Amino acid sequence: MSDILEAEINAGRMPNFKRLRDIGVSACNLPFPSSVTPGNWTSIASGTKPWTNGISDFCMHTPGAPLSEMHLVFKKDTFNPIAFAWDALAQREKRTATISYPGSLPQTEPLHLAIGNSGEPVENGDPWTIAPSRALVCGCEPCGPYEWHEYETVDLIPCQVSPIAGFESSYRVDFTVEGSNPGYSTAHPFSLYLGSFSQGAGAVLVEGDIEHPLSVHPLVLNQWSPWLEKPFERDITVFQRWLANPLPAGPVIGQFRLRLTKLDLQKGVLLLYISNVYPKYDFSSDVALTRALSDELGPYNDNLVISRLLMGWLDAEGFYDEFRMPGIWQARAALRLVDEGYACVFSKWHAFDKFYHFYMHKIDPSAPAYEPDKADDYEYLHRLLLKSADEMIGILLDGLKEDTVLVVMSDHGLMPSRRCVWVNRYLAKNGFIAFRTGEDGQQEVDWSKTRAYVSSYLLLNVNLKGREPEGIVEPGEDFQKTKRELINLLQSWTDPLTGQHVMTDVFDARADGAFYGLGSEWDGDIRYFTAPGYTLYRSISPFGDETITDVMGPYLGDHGSCRPTTRFGRGGEIGCFFATGKGFRRGYVRPYPITPDCVMPTLLDMMGEKPLAHQEGAVLYDLLSE
Repeated sequence: MSDILEAEINAGRMPNFKRLRDIGVSACNLPFPSSVTPGNWTSIASGTKPWTNGISDFCMHTPGAPLSEMHLVFKKDTFNPIAFAWDALAQREKRTATISYPGSLPQTEPLHLAIGNSGEPVENGDPWTIAPSRALVCGCEPCGPYEWHEYETVDLIPCQVSPIAGFESSYRVDFTVEGSNPGYSTAHPFSLYLGSFSQGAGAVLVEGDIEHPLSVHPLVLNQWSPWLEKPFERDITVFQRWLANPLPAGPVIGQFRLRLTKLDLQKGVLLLYISNVYPKYDFSSDVALTRALSDELGPYNDNLVISRLLMGWLDAEGFYDEFRMPGIWQARAALRLVDEGYACVFSKWHAFDKFYHFYMHKIDPSAPAYEPDKADDYEYLHRLLLKSADEMIGILLDGLKEDTVLVVMSDHGLMPSRRCVWVNRYLAKNGFIAFRTGEDGQQEVDWSKTRAYVSSYLLLNVNLKGREPEGIVEPGEDFQKTKRELINLLQSWTDPLTGQHVMTDVFDARADGAFYGLGSEWDGDIRYFTAPGYTLYRSISPFGDETITDVMGPYLGDHGSCRPTTRFGRGGEIGCFFATGKGFRRGYVRPYPITPDCVMPTLLDMMGEKPLAHQEGAVLYDLLSE
């Protein structure tokens, strides 16, 4: 994102980012490998490198577990125990806060205010989301180019009963909104009456029985309904594990809204978008405080539903509203918390990552799926997102007090993908992975004859005897020989379509990973980086014949596969860094990148605080004023 942002600033389209750059310091942020979300946000907040925090890929493999097992690392109890800044400062009797930040859950310190979900970039995040977003569909196929048939088909029931004056009803659709995620229950019935107002087609949403409705709301095309609020029962035992502070008993109020995206009465076409159901107040470790914030700032929901735009559930302005809402809330909440005396606030807005993953190929001419005649439409979506980000920065700068420091950064960048690399298939083709027929008649890995396996996307492990459950490679010389064979194999791998080498770097993680902050038992035996334009995320399966394919599925933009310094097309792996406030220089553009582990050491030094327990990064003295 760094190059895109710089170009937008220089073009005059990001005035608040320009102001931020002019009154403070800026630099590129060089992520640790792999250049993905959980590890780099952890490094930012803890001052640690991957070899200490145990996160060097999007998913991690636990040494000693079956080689095909990997797990997500967005929650604090899924990786190495390290000192996060919010916990360390809370232990020093300072109040701290996080908003939808990776590693913030489970909350372990009562003085740490944990707001929002776990920071995992999903569209139905846990633990607080009550229900995922939905679409009710009749007479059309809203799914996008990836054939995600996740919508609900409904029948239009002929109906002449009009729920309000001035509306002529033609059809009715009945549905419920229920607490479907773990720990929630309760269903609320609604009816949607479809027909015409004097100005054209529309709908009326009725809650409960039409004779004695609980609420009635007119809907028009491509406009939001008001926020609806309903109680949902909650099993406290499901949620208490996430918090050190006790949860209040009783039901929670959930909020959601609807958007009529398509309606054609003559053709019998309907598409109704129903947003995520998210708690109005009960989404933090201090419900009284988030009650005060939400009453002042409005609804919060950190589920960024990019797939709903892809599938045609949402129009461009609806997408913009869904992405803008949490970002603006986070900016205003951060200022409010600082005013309340919180020593630091950590917040993550995941909008750019979500957009570039799914739409980078539509706004970058170097991508194979780029369509020049449609590029302006997709760039319009892009500009809406950039506009939201610039608005957030304006809010923060306008509300910043003289004694407060603001840091704005991305943990990585993103770039278009041209080809997809299947490392496990390549290993199988070259005899490192063997197969057999399982009891169900399907092909499965034969671990008794398998010498190596990619356990997570960039973590290649030898099937080592004594370490793996079914290890066959002997420790010592056999282990070293196998690693050398793997390195030579991957270094010589070329794409038959282009003749290009697939990998730019292949190395022994323990012997040669220190340059990248790698080398612990969690980092795999062999690490590698692909050439620009080649991705290996979502292509880990060993089954299949093709070892290099066209990019498949919705992720046509990607990050994490390449060397952290890689630039390609409009994007790259490199992130951005800006800081301003008391103690920082003004108008200083650092000629060299920073690394994520240097952020907290620098801020703690400015605060006069002791270093964190596992801190490894340096204080960036060149950013500081004399």
